[in-house]
Amino acid sequence: MTQITSLELYYRFVAIIDQATADEDIYAVPRAAEAAGMVGGEEPQTMSQRWNYSYTDGSGIELRAHARWWDSSKPFSDAPDIHVMRAELNNTASPFVNERRYETPLYG
Repeated sequence: MTQITSLELYYRFVAIIDQATADEDIYAVPRAAEAAGMVGGEEPQTMSQRWNYSYTDGSGIELRAHARWWDSSKPFSDAPDIHVMRAELNNTASPFVNERRYETPLYG
């Protein structure tokens, strides 16, 4: 069986991130990373969540997938949660980066 390349996986994550942005589903990124067998996981935070994953193929090209959200409120003010998802391909002639973000409204 042929191992998937980091470039192929990068393009999968571009599509996953684009769909996750449209669906406002930040959890799609960690689910997909776990399903792909990427190394990493959640980094515990207090008022936010962050996931970092990586995958390196046989040629040494590395894919990194990140997802995070945080509460942008300050004391005595309400503000939306910010969600950011990113895929980046490293160890290539030119870096590849795809990042999308969305905010969740306070009152639906």
